Amino acid sequence: MALRPSLSAASLVLVASLAACGEAPPRVNEPSALTPPLSTTKLPAGDKDASLVEASPYPPAVLMGDVELHCTISAKERGCQTLVARAGTALEFDAVVSPIIDGEVETRGEKKGGMYRFTSHLAEPATGRLGNIGEVKLEELETRVTVEVTRYDQPRGPGAPFSFTTLDMRGGGVYVEFVGKAVAKNGERYAFRVNLGAPSGGSGEVVPNGPGPREQIQSKRVVFQAPTITVVSKVTVQRIP
Repeated sequence: MALRPSLSAASLVLVASLAACGEAPPRVNEPSALTPPLSTTKLPAGDKDASLVEASPYPPAVLMGDVELHCTISAKERGCQTLVARAGTALEFDAVVSPIIDGEVETRGEKKGGMYRFTSHLAEPATGRLGNIGEVKLEELETRVTVEVTRYDQPRGPGAPFSFTTLDMRGGGVYVEFVGKAVAKNGERYAFRVNLGAPSGGSGEVVPNGPGPREQIQSKRVVFQAPTITVVSKVTVQRIP
C-alpha cells in the first residue's frame, strides 16, 4: 500500500509523554474521554538497560480526518487491515492481524437486523504514517469492533453469509477503535488511540459459524469510509541511574 504524505505539519501541535491507552471504550461527550490515561512503567529489576517511562505535563495531540478502512479477517487465519486517510490528518497503516478473538454474531432476521463484534491484535510489525511525524513502525495494534445493523440481506437463509451497507448500520451502533504503539524513524515512541465515527459509505459481509441466532464469526470483510479522531502521545523513556 502506498501511504500518502502528511497533509499538514500544523495538525500535530503537541506530543506529550506516555499515555498507556485504557481498556474501556471512551465516551466522546466527556472532555478527557479520548485522552489515553497516563502511567509510569519500569522495566524488570536487574536489567542493566532498565528505563523509566514517565508522563510529561503536556497534553496529547488530537488529529481529525476522514479515512477509508479495509478489513478482511477470519476465525482461523490471519487477516489484513488497511486504514488510509482521505482528508485531514489521521493514522494510516497496512497491517497483518491475528485471527478473530472473541468473535460473536447475532442474527434476528433480515428485516429485524443483527449485530457482530470481535477483537484482534497485530500479528507482526507493520508500517504506517502518523501525521507530520511521518513513517512509523507499529509495534502494537489492538482492534475492537462492534457493529449493529437494522437489516441485512441473507438470501441463502440462516447460517449463510449476510451482507449490509452503511445505510443498514444503526445510528450510534457502530464502534471501531484501534489502540497501539508506534516507533518513528528517529526512534521516538508514540502511543495512539483511533476512534472511527459513523460511516458515510461502504458495505460489508459476515459469515456466521452456524444457523443459530447467536453464533461465533467464521469470517468478515468490510470496506467503509468514516470520520476519525486520533489521539497521540509521545512516550518518554529515561534511564534509571
